[in-house]
Amino acid sequence: MSDPSNDDAPAPDADGDTSDVSDASETEAPPTPEEQQEIDDAVRRGRVELLAAVLLGLAGALTAFSAYKAALTDGDALAGYTESSKSTSDANSYYDDYSQTYLSDQQMFLEFNLAAVEDETLAQTIRERYFSPELEAATEVWGELPDDETPPTPLDLDEYVVESLTDYEETSALAEEQFEEGATADAAGDKFELANVFFAVSLFMAGVAALFRKHPVRYFALGLSLISMVPGILSMIDGQSALG
Repeated sequence: MSDPSNDDAPAPDADGDTSDVSDASETEAPPTPEEQQEIDDAVRRGRVELLAAVLLGLAGALTAFSAYKAALTDGDALAGYTESSKSTSDANSYYDDYSQTYLSDQQMFLEFNLAAVEDETLAQTIRERYFSPELEAATEVWGELPDDETPPTPLDLDEYVVESLTDYEETSALAEEQFEEGATADAAGDKFELANVFFAVSLFMAGVAALFRKHPVRYFALGLSLISMVPGILSMIDGQSALG
């Protein structure tokens, strides 16, 4: 008896392989409109987050630099004001010395004049013993002037020069210069601090941009963040220009 043939068995190929000759091809179905919408939203959200990250980094760097410059200028302002105060105190001390010298010389010259009327020897003694070098130098010039050109006292002549008065004028001028330097640094520091306000607004708008659901609102927030940087940068430029 012969074995019955199996009609359901696959026919062997040329190599004797009994597997299917061709594999079933698999194709992916296109995304549904809802899935496509989610993909588009994800792409847009990624763009917003990237732009927000760039703006946050830029605004953060500008804020740090502006705060650093503000700290420097505030320190310069404080130093200028402190030095000006010290110089003003020194100038006042010099002026007090000048005032005392002037009043003393004025009194000595008055006594010299009164003594010269009655006792020339006493007048000469007062002049030799009690006249300051400044008063003596001015008195020599005063005594040689014609009567119509002679001022009431030698103290009214340009030759009467008291060193403490010169020191007062120089120190007073230095105090004003130091005060101006401090005021300039203070004004520049205010500019840098104002820039920080604009950069803070920029940071805030860039930070909240990704929180909105609607893309137009997100881009609007990013635009505001970028726009807020402009006056901050201009304020920094003004502050740097004020420093010279």
